[in-house]
Amino acid sequence: MFKSILCLMGILPSHARVKIVHFITKKLIDYYGDLKVGGLENIPEEPVIFVCNHLSNADGLIFRDILAHRRTVFLAGVKLQHEYMTNLVLETIAYIPIYPNQPDRKALINAIRASKDGKDIFIFPEGTRSRTGKMIEGCAGVLFIAKKAGVPLVPVGIWGSEKLLPIQNDNMGQEWFQKAEVNVVFGPAFTLAELGEEKPMEGIMQRIARLLPKEFRGVYA
Repeated sequence: MFKSILCLMGILPSHARVKIVHFITKKLIDYYGDLKVGGLENIPEEPVIFVCNHLSNADGLIFRDILAHRRTVFLAGVKLQHEYMTNLVLETIAYIPIYPNQPDRKALINAIRASKDGKDIFIFPEGTRSRTGKMIEGCAGVLFIAKKAGVPLVPVGIWGSEKLLPIQNDNMGQEWFQKAEVNVVFGPAFTLAELGEEKPMEGIMQRIARLLPKEFRGVYA
């Protein structure tokens, strides 16, 4: 039923569409997802950059609702704008479109501006959803933003969302929810300076990996 309703949303005025899609997607997450969240006390009151592994198109919805009390802007791949269903969902999230896996200077500058405006930035450094559930190598765009913004980073680990909204061979319009337990853990905030002699990108990704069960750590095991 919900899917049929979403398919009709395009005929509504923008403000009504956003309100209804937000309501429906929250209900879907609440119904299908058994959400376990830990580490919220690790988030500073000041603006931060959240860095998280990426397993599903449900991830953005999950964090949209967990962080609803904050001013959070997501970096989202432009591909999401090209699918009817995912574009509907994007309208309910504050986001900056980015071309993943390539230098997108405009998106990076917009993220820095949003951070300096007092907003959180939420980044999936891998640049795409993992098709195996295991972490893949992170992209360095987050380093550019972190250096210029000068705010702490908060690592986040998520697992179970790959079962909540499974990938369907890149046919995002055919994806739908399944019952699943989803775990989210926010780790202690850190700065680039605290990485010391670690390679910065490796250090960031390792802090995400430490929050995950071993079987999800992939190249950062």
